[in-house]
Amino acid sequence: MLNDLQALKRLTLLAYLLMIPLFIFLTQQLLIRGNFPINEIQIKNQYEKVDALQVDLIIKQYLRGNFFGLDLNLTRNVFKKLPWVREVSVRRQWPDKIEITIEEHQVIARWGNNGLVNDKGELFNAAYQEDLPFFWGPKDFTEEITNKYFEINKILAKELMQIGTISLSNRLSWEIHTDNNIKIVLGRKDILKKLNIFVEHYQTVLTEINNRIEYVDLRYKDGFAIKKLNEKTIKKEKATL
Repeated sequence: MLNDLQALKRLTLLAYLLMIPLFIFLTQQLLIRGNFPINEIQIKNQYEKVDALQVDLIIKQYLRGNFFGLDLNLTRNVFKKLPWVREVSVRRQWPDKIEITIEEHQVIARWGNNGLVNDKGELFNAAYQEDLPFFWGPKDFTEEITNKYFEINKILAKELMQIGTISLSNRLSWEIHTDNNIKIVLGRKDILKKLNIFVEHYQTVLTEINNRIEYVDLRYKDGFAIKKLNEKTIKKEKATL
């Protein structure tokens, strides 16, 4: 008798376990096939560079039909294929609204002659006609080059300069060209500290040489070397590093 009761309990438990996925499946089918139309599509944020016509085409092609039958992942992936789109969120908002949030790439530079770089150090491809700084270096160091770009620009801004080109060699040596055409060789170590020293002495050096600077080498332990515009020799300046 006891064995029969235990067997009955096991059968009952098994029946419940089988009914749960069946209930879930039937509920999903009811929702997908039922009359739950999408009546509102809301794009939450503003975008500038993403093509509005392409966004409208995706909305018309993919965001239609049943509210519960919409494939959110598929729709999100289609949006992410658009140029300038960094990230997309597609959410259902009960009872009949689809909410879309589009995050654009914020471009800061060109990656050599192929692609663009956003403010998070990510590479992407899109058409862009305006002038931008150039980044050169190994692709694995894109984020590090971006971080150095912001740090170096903060130092250069003290003398109203900005980076025109920043390069990282395969030996991990840094070099920049400023927007006023000064080449600065930074080397591998303590580059921000050395650059700060040079910027602090920048006006003094300009006064002493009475000319524009073409080239600066910061790889010295006790100072830096400079070359005046249209001059063949390089002059060594001592400074406290």
